[in-house]
Amino acid sequence: MNCYEMKNCCFNGTNPQGSKCPPHQMQIGCWEYDWLSFYTIMLECEEKYKWRDIMLEKCPECVVYCLHKHEIDRILEGLKNSQ
Repeated sequence: MNCYEMKNCCFNGTNPQGSKCPPHQMQIGCWEYDWLSFYTIMLECEEKYKWRDIMLEKCPECVVYCLHKHEIDRILEGLKNSQ
């Protein structure tokens, strides 16, 4: 199962083409997506840092985190060390 199918996600059951969620658009799990590259190429703005802070805070609370802790921890650690 993919992350959006494992939890109550607003993207579950929607058309992935044009989705604002990269893993949903690619039909992969969030733990499989290269979030660090995605973050690195984002334009420097308040939204970029807000997005990072939300991931660092919310991802560990997600049911998907429990199942893919090792992979997600690597992503979160990379985000913590990013500027």
